[in-house]
Amino acid sequence: MTDTASQTDRQAAAPTTSAAPGPVRRFGPLLLELSAVVPPLMMLREILRYPQMHFYDYWWVLLDITDVDGSLRPEALLGFRNEHPFVLPSLLFWLSARFGHGLNQPLGLAVLAMGVGCVLLVLAMLPKHLDAWQRAGLLAATSTLVFNPHGIHNYVRSMSGASWILAMLLVLGALLAMHREHRAIAVVLGLLASISYGTSFAVWPALALVAWLRGDRRKWIATPLVVGLVVVATWLVLRGPQGGGGSSPTDDPAQAMLAGLSMLGMVWTGTEPSVALLAGVAGLGVLVLHANQTTAERRIAAPWWGLALYALGCAVMISGSRAAFGESAGLQSRYNSMTAALWIAVLVIVVAWARWPRFRAVAVGATALATVALGAPMAQSVRADAPNQQLLAVAARIGHPDAFTDRFPSPGQLLPRLQALGHYPFSPEFSLGCPDGLNVGDRVSTATWRTPSVDSLREPRPDGRDVVLNAETDQVQGGARMLKGWAISGIERARCVAVLDQTGTVVGGGVVDIPRSDAEAATPGIESGLGFQAVAPAQPGPLRVAFQFPDGWWIRPLTEKPQVAR
Repeated sequence: MTDTASQTDRQAAAPTTSAAPGPVRRFGPLLLELSAVVPPLMMLREILRYPQMHFYDYWWVLLDITDVDGSLRPEALLGFRNEHPFVLPSLLFWLSARFGHGLNQPLGLAVLAMGVGCVLLVLAMLPKHLDAWQRAGLLAATSTLVFNPHGIHNYVRSMSGASWILAMLLVLGALLAMHREHRAIAVVLGLLASISYGTSFAVWPALALVAWLRGDRRKWIATPLVVGLVVVATWLVLRGPQGGGGSSPTDDPAQAMLAGLSMLGMVWTGTEPSVALLAGVAGLGVLVLHANQTTAERRIAAPWWGLALYALGCAVMISGSRAAFGESAGLQSRYNSMTAALWIAVLVIVVAWARWPRFRAVAVGATALATVALGAPMAQSVRADAPNQQLLAVAARIGHPDAFTDRFPSPGQLLPRLQALGHYPFSPEFSLGCPDGLNVGDRVSTATWRTPSVDSLREPRPDGRDVVLNAETDQVQGGARMLKGWAISGIERARCVAVLDQTGTVVGGGVVDIPRSDAEAATPGIESGLGFQAVAPAQPGPLRVAFQFPDGWWIRPLTEKPQVAR
């Protein structure tokens, strides 16, 4: 009796209201949502570190759409680039050239904004029944995939993102509009995507699938298909000659499957096509396992199935056109937006209509963390090319980009356009990076500049840390004189490099802070980045190469008989 009474008293004393949520439950979702800001900020840092010189395809487009005086040829906007309709990116390129001095970084910032728009559109499409943690996790994972290191090419080489990321933004907008029954807007956005890049043709079956899964009337299911057929038929009639390279398209089904499936799984590997292929197959397999949904579930999930179909359609087109470029054809950094589309769709479907609820958080977290880490090799390969772009800028500025035919076409036609537009590197933003502001065309007195006493190469120092100005490669390529070597003053690497003629006029320059493991091994305890590359006109008369260090300028003469490239 006493025990019963005590138990009753304890039950009566128990609180009748639930305990207040702890700080993790209250603030955890918010903090997770805020983590979505980190990937675009990291990509912003990459953009601001990359050179201002635009990359390869940009120059071909600029040649096509401008006259010699830099004025726009509006009819040329309707042309094609490697068979792709390229209207909107071409317009962005001209706007950048005409009003933005043709700088790579501002256009990269515009592409970054497009990427943010993609993330926000995914957020707007998320199913309403998701709880705060699920929405926050999917937002963070989406941001990670859109701004993944695998896709760094699209942002730091903005000419690429101006088509790929723009196309993804328009496709996501079209899918959202169709899902919310704004069908005319969906068609308009689909048309805009279709004139941004050819892979966007995949948006039309995706829109039809969304309409079908939603249970829309047949005319709304048929409309995207009919419009898509018209778009493709028009493209087939008007497209230009096929782009060069490889033996594309290939008639080997296995090679085509490798290219397409590896593209879908590229975020799950650094460099291995086989791993990417298995990941792509796994992603499609997960979707198949989740395909059995109720009518109500399919109606809500429609845009995500549409997004997955869009990614698959892109993979099919790429597999047919790029497979002959080798087994790594699908592992191109610029394809990241389409890979991201697939895995965003996979994650949303896995979380919102889970077959294995216990693994939802693991799937989202593992995707975000693993794909970022695995993107490091691809990101580093793009970063490693930055010095070549900087050196190209100097070569173009002095009018001798002869050694860069693989990335700067038809200089005789292109350079006058750049000069007429005030386009970088003929804009005020061009610099050799010297702390004292020394630039191409400046004339300076070198009376106080020092020259190494031993063969104009080495200056011994009491502490054993010598000054070394090693110009080991000096070669003429066309009208350009290309220099390569390494330089050090004590324990300091050079801050900039310049090439001067006998009058003290700066006629060339280049890039410093290039890794040189051999030089660094010969100077133990010294920081990395001792290498340099420079370019100057292959003109008669003696030239000198100079380096600015923290202790001042050091200069040495160059041979008057450089090698001639064959």
